Amino acid sequence: MDNEKRHLVMEWYESYYDDVYRFILYMLGDKQLCEDFVHDTFVRAYTAAERFDRRSSVKTWLFSIAKYLVLDELRKRRRRKLFPFEQGIPSSFNVEQLLVNKEAVLELMSHIQKLKPNYRMIIILKMVEDCSTKEIADILEWSEAKVRKTLSRALHSLRKMSQKEDGGGQIEQTF
Repeated sequence: MDNEKRHLVMEWYESYYDDVYRFILYMLGDKQLCEDFVHDTFVRAYTAAERFDRRSSVKTWLFSIAKYLVLDELRKRRRRKLFPFEQGIPSSFNVEQLLVNKEAVLELMSHIQKLKPNYRMIIILKMVEDCSTKEIADILEWSEAKVRKTLSRALHSLRKMSQKEDGGGQIEQTF
């Protein structure tokens, strides 16, 4: 069983590493910590593989594990009052978009880092990871209505931040 479990988790790792990495990077804004958290996500998946009941997809389950790790880290940061984000972290958007909109992408990432954790998480899951409303509801353990309402509020907050700095339209153009 141990060999089977190891093989299964390695398949998950190969299939979902990039998605989990991107989610954690956007949530924490720290490349070095991101690697550790991705590793921890898959270690936890390995130790809990027998309890995975397939009520959701593997990707959704892995995002749920990553979500708890990230939220714990954000709580620790809040207690320690660390500075949240460095401008120099590159985007995980595709290379063409990064070259064309580098400044806008970095500004958007900075704005996303300023959102409260629930808003940040829902924006990343919907707009970056392209999760469905149902997948997000499963990951966050919310109703689909709450997901839609929170997404709307999060986008509104991003628009307000953008309008304060440059008159607005960058958010829709960047996504």
